[in-house]
This record gives sequence, structure tokens and C-alpha cells, in this order.
Amino acid sequence: MRNDNFCVNSLRVLAMDEINTANSGHPGIALGAAPILYSLYSKVLKVTPKAEKHMLRDRFVLSAGHGSAILYATLHACGFSFSSDDLKSFRTLNSRCPGHPEVTKDNAVDATTGPLGQGVANAVGMAIAEKHMAAIFNKPEYKLFDNYTYCLVGDGCLMEGVANEALSLAGTLKLNKLIVIYDYNKVTLDGKLENTNKQNTKLVFKGYGFNVLEVKDGNNVDKIVSALNKAKQSNKPTLIIVNSVIGYGSSLAGSNKSHGAPLGEEETEKLKAKLGITQEPFELNDKAKELFASFSNRYDEVNAEFEERLQTYKKNYPADYKILNTYLENSFADCDKFLQGLENKKSSTRNAGGEVLNVLAENYPYLIGGCADVVSSTKAQIYSSNFNETSAGRNILFGIREFAMSCIANGMALYGGLTPFVSTFMSFADYLKGGIRLSALSGLRVLYVLTHDSVMVGQDGPTHQPVEQLPMFRSQPNTYVFRPADFKETCACYACAVNLNAPSVLSLSRQDLEPIESDYEKAKKGAYVVKEEGKKLDVILIATGSEVQTALDVAKELEDGGKGVRVVSMPCMEIFDEQPDSYKEKVVDKKVLTFAIELSSDLSFYKYISNGEVIGLNTFGKSAMPTDVLKELKLDTKSIVSKIKKYLK
Repeated sequence: MRNDNFCVNSLRVLAMDEINTANSGHPGIALGAAPILYSLYSKVLKVTPKAEKHMLRDRFVLSAGHGSAILYATLHACGFSFSSDDLKSFRTLNSRCPGHPEVTKDNAVDATTGPLGQGVANAVGMAIAEKHMAAIFNKPEYKLFDNYTYCLVGDGCLMEGVANEALSLAGTLKLNKLIVIYDYNKVTLDGKLENTNKQNTKLVFKGYGFNVLEVKDGNNVDKIVSALNKAKQSNKPTLIIVNSVIGYGSSLAGSNKSHGAPLGEEETEKLKAKLGITQEPFELNDKAKELFASFSNRYDEVNAEFEERLQTYKKNYPADYKILNTYLENSFADCDKFLQGLENKKSSTRNAGGEVLNVLAENYPYLIGGCADVVSSTKAQIYSSNFNETSAGRNILFGIREFAMSCIANGMALYGGLTPFVSTFMSFADYLKGGIRLSALSGLRVLYVLTHDSVMVGQDGPTHQPVEQLPMFRSQPNTYVFRPADFKETCACYACAVNLNAPSVLSLSRQDLEPIESDYEKAKKGAYVVKEEGKKLDVILIATGSEVQTALDVAKELEDGGKGVRVVSMPCMEIFDEQPDSYKEKVVDKKVLTFAIELSSDLSFYKYISNGEVIGLNTFGKSAMPTDVLKELKLDTKSIVSKIKKYLK
């Protein structure tokens, strides 16, 4: 047996050990795609176990994340930081080998994947980031950034709409350092691929602007490596179709039954015999250990190349090297000095957000992003050249691809050195929710600028009037939702957002808002008293965004009736909840009659109210003038005052 085949089969058996011990996993892809993983890590990828997160490394995204077992087995065998004990804990509590790959600072996984198709878009984001960083830092005579992004996809990934959104953009942008490897086994979980998809994938990808290659024998390592190296010579992104067999070597080979159920010990022993592999569970035999250990020389050479490249760059371009380090630090810690003193003025918070974004962009060159073809409406644009026209540009035209846009932003954040923002209307948040969820799960700083944030959109009607989106995002772990009440609060919200290691949803108004007595520093605590009560405290009104002014108007009418009213602006619940109890109790006293006012579903605020009511929406909006919509929904000042007075009798 050839050495390459022996190594591939050893990996197959090792992956089966993981799945059998966990009694859970996906043997089909592990057996079928093992030659692809082996070819990449042993012969092609420029990566090194000595610096698993090296900035200059090639990236690999397992978009078909259910194949995690073969990824962990490959990383372990090649000397990366996955031990045999890690493999033994596959799919168990707090394991470094979870059921689907999860990126951390201390592992060699480049992206959190599992929801099919999103990994493809992550890879597109990484390729965009590489192209941008190369344009900023490379010199005509010296390449610093020169890495490739490889992505392994399956039939399911390519059926998901998000993958096709991202791939069409990749072709448009000519991301030639993106190489997509298609594990073409013609089987999905429920049966044969032809039952659900008969497209000509070659023609589809050529239509996207891809170079297309094919490997007829998915077990031929030489052919796979040759195709990978050929792809690196293309001036277009490349798709490599690798014809594989799901469940290869097992009695379920070629069947959907091998997709997601462990083979079991008896079947695995038959597999070992067929593949000619004799080794103890989770233990490569001596021959395999020797072969995999020989790859360390290649990894050492890669590591030495990276370090030499960096040191030469530092010596020859010291000023650029210093700037590079600011990118790698990616810090906005001192942004208050640029934002705190901006004039508070009448403005929609979408316009305010556009101004603030550009103040940040002027001072932090690693802020980059764009919009899903509505930049004239959302104002989320860096006023410089477009990336689509020049790779050094920082404004990306994503086209009408909301879901892909969010996942591409995740890939850019995962690449390192950049803080991405993306933007569309709040009512379209459902289109990119899956991407935001993985931003949160991965701990990625991505700014989601979502405008037209309420029924005050008016005549565009309920299709464009968000109702349920705010509580949807507030229910998601590790996600910060900001809804500022005026220009100054918008500044404070951005200052918080760019300093989080988590995604932020910036919910911004279409309509102009008058300045209130806002406080920049207090707004950064998530909530604060924007209007104190008089001598007594009868009622607390909590509001966000445009409804803070409504709350102030309601408070005036109640005070004219002799009541003491405190108004609390709450631009970010999540940050407020992180404050000390002593502060929170000073702002919101739960013993006092309390009302929350927000033009969205009422689910978010009940944790702050022990007696009182949430005055919000439990219906869709209406197509009419904004003031008429408020009256119809009984969310105008007069209706809210009337509702509160019933509690005060």
C-alpha cells in the first residue's frame, strides 16, 4: 500500500474511533473526504503547528461541519494541538472536539461551522480580507500577505442559498485566492442527490466566474494535490469537484445510511481489515506515526518562511510594519476622544450613525464594511473608494445578499486585523439572523447597522416595519442590541460596540429625532435617568430610541396632573444588565410602578417590571403616515397617557 493511502486509511480509522466512542457523529463524510483533508494538510496548506493562528497562514474552512471527526483526526495526526485525549472526548461536555467545529484562540480551527452554506460565505470573507490586507501592506517588490483560503463543501452546502449568494459575489470580485473543494458524493441525508438537485454545477460555477477543475477519483491523492496546485495558478476563484464515495470502505458505502449514524465496533473492525489498518483505538501505529511526523519538516519550513517574511518587512518597511501591528491589535480603546465631543443635534440616528462611522473610519483604518444595496437609505458607508473597484477600498458593495453579507463579515472578522460592519433595513434582519447567530457563538466583533427601526417607517407598510426583531436579538446570547435616542447616544452606542468581542445590532431610526438631555458617559452604562422625578416618585418610564422623546412627552402630561415621573433611557439592555446591582437599582426601582415604551414586541422588558405594563406592539404595522400609524396602534402620546392613568386612579 502506498504511503499516502496508508495515511488516509489511518485517518479514516481514527475518525471512526471518535464517532464510535461518542456513539454519535457522521462517518460518511469522514470516510469519503479523508483523502481531501490529508492532501491539504500534508502537502498543500501553508500552516504550522508552531503558530496555529499565524497571520500569514493559509485558511481552511470545513463548511460541511458535520465532518468534524476527520478534521480533528487530521489535525491530531499532523501535530496540531489536538491530543488523543481530545479525540477521546469527541462530542462530550467541554470537549475541545465538539460535534461541529468551533473556533477558539487556542485551536487550529479557522471557523465555527455546521449550518450548511455559511462556511462557504466565511471563506469568501477571508478571501476578501486577504485581498484587502495585501493591497494595504504588500509592495510591488515584496509580498507580505499571500495566503489562500480553502473551503470544503458538500452537496448540502451548495444547495443553500447563502452559499450561492456568496459565491456569485466571489466570482464578481475575482477572488482568485479562494479555492472551493466540492466533496461530490451525490448523496444527502435523506437519499440520492438527484432526488432534489439536478443542476449542472460546472456550468453554474462558470457562470459565477469560477475556474472549474475535476478529480474523477476521490481517493487519488496525487490528482487532488495536482488540482489544488493548479487552482493556485488561476486568476479566478476555483471550484474543484472531487468525486468521492460517502462511507467509503464500509458496507454502507454510497448510501445515505452512512451519513449520520456510527458504524459500531463490529463494522469498524471489518473496515480496518478492508483498509489494511491495524492500530489500537485512538492510537496511530508506528508506521503511521513515522509518516505523519515527517510532515513536521514542511511545517518548520513554513514557519521559518513566515517569520523571515515578517522580519524582512519590519526591516525594510518599518513605518508600514508599525501600522500592521495596529491592525493586529485592532483596538478602539481610545475612541471616546473622537466621539464624546461631537455636537448633539437634530438628526435621524441613521444619519448620526453614518457620521459616527466615518469619524471612526478616519481614525481606525481597520474598520471596513458595506451595505446590501441600500446605502443611500442606511447611510452606513465609509466615504472612500469601494473595495469592488480597488482592493484597498474600505466600502464593500455586497449587492442584495443580506444573509451572505453577514457570513462574509464573519469571515473577515475571523481572518484577523479587521473590524467589519454590514448594513440593511431592520425589517430584513431575519435574512441575516443565521449569520449573526454565528457571530455571537464565535465571539466576533461585527457591527450590524440596521436602520428603519420601527413602524415610524410609515407608508412603506408592515413589510418594512420591524416588530419582532428587537426581542429576537435580545434573546440571543452574547449579542448586544443598541437603540439610541439621539445623536449623542448614537456616539456612545458606537463607542461601546467597537470595543466588544461580540456582535452588535445598532437599531437606528429613519425619522429625525430632537436632541434630549442625553449623557454620553451614562449612556455607555446601557441605561440611565434622562429626567429625574420631582419631590416624589410615582412612576418610572423606560424607553429606547425614538420612544424616549415620547416618554418625556408622556411624563410632562402626567406631571401636569401632579405625578412624579422618572424617565429612563435604555439604549442597551445587555450592558445595563452587566452593571452593579447598586447602579441598576438607582435607575430602575422595581418597587415603583413602571412602564416600558417601545415600538416593538413587548417581550423584552418584563424583567424590569414587577408592577406596571409594557406598552408595545403585538400586531404588525400599517401603511400610512407615521403619525396615523401611531394613533391607529394606540401608541401615540395621548393613548399612552390614558393607559397609564388607569393605573394611577
